[in-house]
Parts: sequence; C-alpha cells; structure tokens
Amino acid sequence: MYASVWKRFFAFLIDAAVFAVIFWILSQLLSGATVPLVLLVIIWLYYALLESSPLQASLGKIIMNIKVVDRRGRRLTFWQATERILSKLITNITFYFGFFIAAFDKKKRTLHDRVSHSAVIVKNADFNPDLDEEEEAEEASLTLITVVSILLALAFVTMLLGLVALPQYQRTERHIQLSRVLTSLGQAARQQQRDASLPGTDPREWQGEYNGCKKINPQKLSCKGYELVLEPGGVTAQARSNGMDILYSLYYSFDGGPVTCQSDTAPGRELCASFTGAK
Repeated sequence: MYASVWKRFFAFLIDAAVFAVIFWILSQLLSGATVPLVLLVIIWLYYALLESSPLQASLGKIIMNIKVVDRRGRRLTFWQATERILSKLITNITFYFGFFIAAFDKKKRTLHDRVSHSAVIVKNADFNPDLDEEEEAEEASLTLITVVSILLALAFVTMLLGLVALPQYQRTERHIQLSRVLTSLGQAARQQQRDASLPGTDPREWQGEYNGCKKINPQKLSCKGYELVLEPGGVTAQARSNGMDILYSLYYSFDGGPVTCQSDTAPGRELCASFTGAK
C-alpha cells in the first residue's frame, strides 16, 4: 500500500530532471540572480498544484504510479501541499537523511511526511489509515528520529551560515562601507578646497569637521569606521576593519584625476579590484 523508498527515489530523479530542463531554459532567458528565485517559485507551484490536484502526484510520481494523500487517505488541499513542500526543506538540508529514514518506517514515511501528516501510497491501492487512538498519539508527536533530523538540519544551517552566508554578508558590508567612505571623502575634500582658499586660512590643516567626522589633530578627521588624513596634494581615507586594522586606503588628489584605492589585505585588495575611481 505505501510506496517503497525506491519508487519515491526514482520519482524524485524524474522531477529533478524536469527542474534541470527548466533551470537551463530560465538561465537562457533571465539574469543569473533572478534564476534561482524564479525556479523556487516554479518548484513550489509544481508540487503544490499537482499534488493537490485530482492527480495527487507530480510527474515523477505519476510515472512511478504513486500518489500523495493525507493521514486519512484524502487528497491534499493546496495549502496542505504547500506545507508539505516547505517541510521538504528540512529533508533537503539534512543531506536527504530525512528521506532515507523511510526505509526504517513501517509506513515508509519520510521526515517531511511526518511533519506535514501526509503519506505516499501506490496508486489505486486500498488505503487503510489504521489510525487507532494509540497511533494517532504517535502521529501527533515527533519521534526521536524526527528530533535528531531537525537537530541535524539546525546544525547544517548553522554551518551554512558560518561558511557561506556570514562571509557573503561581510563582503556586502565592506562594499557598502566603500561606497560610504568614497562619498564622504569626495565631499570633505571638495569642501576643504573651498574653505582653504579663503584669506587667512592654512591649507595644511582641516578647516572644519565634515560629515560628522571629528578633528583629532590638524591633519586628521576621525569618522565612523574610517579616518580622513589631509596631505599636501590631497586627502587619504583610511578604512578600518572591526579589528581596527587598515583595510584599504582611498586617495583623492586636489589636482584632479580619479580616486585611487590601495590595500595590503586580501579583503581590501578584493574591494580595490572591483573599485572604479571617481571624482
């Protein structure tokens, strides 16, 4: 009555082949950043619409002659099918451990079956939910293997954040800082040129405190995350990391020309490599 692990696995491979074709088509029509988002929406609608339809199955399940039902053998609603899709995230991020636990379950339930209170059965089989009070209580509670799977999912997400998301966030933050420092550098340098041209001023000293920066000596302004250093031919902005080491330096020349970027650190060199000087 319940679909075997192998039937479900081959159904998954067929659906994956469908998504691979869709991904290739999308990559030809859309920009790179948009493709994954559109594909996620398509995957959601693909499963939610088909598994809540009279077919009760995705293309792969149809070919493998299996279908999805709720815990009492009824067709899923669209929102139940959506819940099932969302619960698959737990299975996916545990390297499909949540899928293969079905091999050890008498009802062949995966982790997302348990979470969404659904089952995959052979099409046209006589479904007998066989839910007495004891089994209903079992279904309503998370089993030890489910808890272990969720803990593995959390560990995987934490690892993913540490290895991928956090470095990407730091990289984005550095680019935002670069844009802010560049804007402040240009504004302060131009204002200094105007102020220093007035009679009775010393062009070797900062004539004011610009953009919320505080003067700590005649040639240096301290700003949030960077410093502006007045030099004979221009202004240098020294951006600092959270550890207060100099990440990179931008130089604005009073004689004209683009702003230049230099760095002795790997993150700073990455920023400088993507930097286009401006005035």
